[in-house]
Amino acid sequence: MSETTTATGAIESKSWEQTEYAPVPGAPALATAKGYDLYRGDLDGDADWQGLMFAGPDGSGTFHSLQRTRGTLGGRTGSFVLELNGTFAATGESRADWRIVPGSGTGDLAGITGTGGYESGGSSATYTLIYRLP
Repeated sequence: MSETTTATGAIESKSWEQTEYAPVPGAPALATAKGYDLYRGDLDGDADWQGLMFAGPDGSGTFHSLQRTRGTLGGRTGSFVLELNGTFAATGESRADWRIVPGSGTGDLAGITGTGGYESGGSSATYTLIYRLP
């Protein structure tokens, strides 16, 4: 069995689009969102993501998304899919827990497994990915 490795670094959001769906006057908002991020640090690459969001009257809420992450991790190049579940505040802070979707690794990252997450203070985010490679 391979050894567990921890990767850390920063995420920079490069694009974000959000579209409300199923609106009801006075009810909390439901929306789809998609975006593109850059990863720097132990994971060097980029990611496209798309998800669902719920925003309450105070502007805070939850989200669930899938993200295809491409790049170099631990000297290996390929891609994998992250499943994210998180929360956000009206002030712009957010956090998420994630897991690598089993069987989603490609290239040198085939067989990767792992968990982790990120925390954002608004314009900047830091990530942790605890992973295993075969």
